Amino acid sequence: MNARKKYLMIVAAVIVVAAFVGINGCKKSSDAEAKTACCPGCGQAKEAASAALCTKCGQIKGSDLCCKPDQPKCSACGLTKGSPGCCKIAKDAASAALCTKCGQIKGSDLCCKPDQPKCSACSLAKGSPGCCKLPKL
Repeated sequence: MNARKKYLMIVAAVIVVAAFVGINGCKKSSDAEAKTACCPGCGQAKEAASAALCTKCGQIKGSDLCCKPDQPKCSACGLTKGSPGCCKIAKDAASAALCTKCGQIKGSDLCCKPDQPKCSACSLAKGSPGCCKLPKL
């Protein structure tokens, strides 16, 4: 085989692979794979398993209140007083999140603990940091 035929074979193979990837696309996860357990061991699935908290102010990241100036600070933890993360996020924490299934701090001992009383307004664990503060999905 001469060099020209080898070159044409390689180009043809690249075109076939590109066409295959273009038609099929990259593998996307199915709905079943997209649902993840809200916390280890709870076995309950939820589309969005958590809502990130800002470790600087304690509010839900991206919310209108996140890092808004002139909010009163908690004297105990230094975060925004009354925020979901107030006195719930460790001072040295790099990240924190609320479980969208129960409203508790994700990964905490109370996260998705069975038999917690539910809030009638938001259906999360009554009194949890996310109770009536998480946006409805």
